[in-house]
Amino acid sequence: MVDDPLDPGTLLTAPTTDEALTLMDQLLRWLATSGIKIVIILLAAMLLSLLAGWFLRRFFRTMVQSGSKISTVTGTVIRRDPRAQKAAQARREQRASTLSNVARNISRVMIWAIATMMILSEIGVNIAPVIASLGVVGLAAGIGAQTIIKDVVAGVVMLFEDIVAVGDWVDLEYAEGTVESINLRATQVRGLDGVLWTVRNGEIVRVGNYARGHSIAVVVLDIDAAADDDQVTRVVQQVVAEIGEDPAWDDTILAPGDVTGILAVDANRYQRRVTIQTAPGRQWGVERELRARIRAGFAAADIAFAMPRFVETVQK
Repeated sequence: MVDDPLDPGTLLTAPTTDEALTLMDQLLRWLATSGIKIVIILLAAMLLSLLAGWFLRRFFRTMVQSGSKISTVTGTVIRRDPRAQKAAQARREQRASTLSNVARNISRVMIWAIATMMILSEIGVNIAPVIASLGVVGLAAGIGAQTIIKDVVAGVVMLFEDIVAVGDWVDLEYAEGTVESINLRATQVRGLDGVLWTVRNGEIVRVGNYARGHSIAVVVLDIDAAADDDQVTRVVQQVVAEIGEDPAWDDTILAPGDVTGILAVDANRYQRRVTIQTAPGRQWGVERELRARIRAGFAAADIAFAMPRFVETVQK
């Protein structure tokens, strides 16, 4: 009598010795071939992840440090603000850390994704449909996330090139103020009135940064047309010299000030302009001090500022 292969008793019957030896032989052969390959793939993936992390950390640290050279102005001696130098160094280190972390995470995902596909192939899984499905999913995700990708790419470029940093006073066209936060998606700026503006990095077309290199304090003077210009020049130059030699402003003023000639003139007034090179973002304090000192100097020298004059026409 032939045993029914579908009989529960037959299904639960333990394999014979020959069958067990055959299964063990197949398992040993698989471990000797595919098993060793899988172990090698795992070890290679871990080693590549470690090497990629080390290389990317060194790479971004070197790139950021080499790209942080301070530009000089030909023929002008500039005194650097130590606080600005320390802040710039901290900003460069933070930028290198952020960029290396992003790059290491991306490389880690790519390495382990490739390792997983290779392991699945060794196990016997047909990865061609999986790759095709991932390609379709990636294409759909790329089309649907174009805005996000644009913002992230712009954020990486901004971080890598150190265009803006936390604490900088910037003009982003859509918003102006102090940068409070910057990441791969958006930049947050606190306006002068306290409003917190969030601007997507992909929408930033131009950036005006008031906190890089140096700033220029600019004061335009409207002077009465009857004032003696030579006397005005002496008073303004004396004020500029005094503030440049004042120890209280030694870390703020980087170069001697400049007093221009007459910029404009009409029947009631003429204009003069004063410019002083200052540490980044500190020009407004110098401008306020200049106005106060020039006003006091004009008062002492009996020089009048221009006053608006109104002419009333009476029709007959």
